[in-house]
Amino acid sequence: MAEQIHYSLSKRILMIILIFVCAVFGVFLCVLGFSPYNGIELVQKTDNDLDYTVSLKDNNYFEKNVLPSGGKYISNLIDHFNVSFKYNSEFTQPVSGSYSYQIIATISANESKSQSSASYWSREFKLFQSDTKEIRETRNLTFTDEVKVDYDVYNNLLRDFKKSYSLSAMGKLEVSLVITGDLTNSLFSNKMPLKSEMSISVPLTEQAVEVSINTDTKNKEQVLASAPKMTDSAIIACRIAGLLFVAITIIAAFASHYVGRIKEAGVEYELNVKKLLSSYDSIIVDLKSAPNLAGIKVSEVDDFDELLDVYNSIHQPINFYTSRNTSIFIIINEKMAWKFTVRLSDYK
Repeated sequence: MAEQIHYSLSKRILMIILIFVCAVFGVFLCVLGFSPYNGIELVQKTDNDLDYTVSLKDNNYFEKNVLPSGGKYISNLIDHFNVSFKYNSEFTQPVSGSYSYQIIATISANESKSQSSASYWSREFKLFQSDTKEIRETRNLTFTDEVKVDYDVYNNLLRDFKKSYSLSAMGKLEVSLVITGDLTNSLFSNKMPLKSEMSISVPLTEQAVEVSINTDTKNKEQVLASAPKMTDSAIIACRIAGLLFVAITIIAAFASHYVGRIKEAGVEYELNVKKLLSSYDSIIVDLKSAPNLAGIKVSEVDDFDELLDVYNSIHQPINFYTSRNTSIFIIINEKMAWKFTVRLSDYK
């Protein structure tokens, strides 16, 4: 009997594992089929802005000491540039993460004004480094900063370099704001890099200068992350299959519980009957069929101990027989019978 119970438990464990697998697979398919995030994208739209003004040295020619952007300037009259940076990004989904930025001045000596010309020499100066800033569930990231750039410091440095090596190189100063960071979104597992740069470029060691502005993210959109887009037929298939697996899981769970309980009840029933038979073997008579009870009054007793009390009073054997998952213990004495019944249904 112990081996039979162990085998039954093993099968139930296997059934539980199969039910769990079906449940997980069904839920997964339902999530795919009913997910509102099918084909969703996380898009970043960046619209940076950069402006500057030119502060002049004392002179007898200009009424104003500050000139607006967009002009041509005499280099010997330039005292410093006031550069204003504005970073602005909007996201189609809320993002969290961290970012920092730095403002860098870079001077270089090149063969010519061409962008692809070789550089003889360049040097960077970090004008500002921000602390790391945290953001939480936001759709918009905006900040501004300003920097004062002393034109003569960089102009003289490049002039000395060219003079030292007798070069006729073209020089320029670039002042850049560089943003770096990492973003996250609850719909997507991977981190998404945040990177942007904007700068002004000012010629050095020239009699007159024109400033050019470069921002790589002016009215720019980019997809940071996207979920796969499923076809309508695939969505319907996932929904049907998912619901089917969920229904199978529910039915199988109820069936497993019911079948398991029936098996447990059968084991308990058999054990209890065998215990009674073995304990009172000397006073129990095993019948192959039910006795004829015609004309005999039958009294049902609720407990085997009551049947033992009857036995001790009249000293008649206890007859035992089975019928349809029912075990019957009965004492017959002339026109009276006392019956104790053990039913399989009592253990379910």
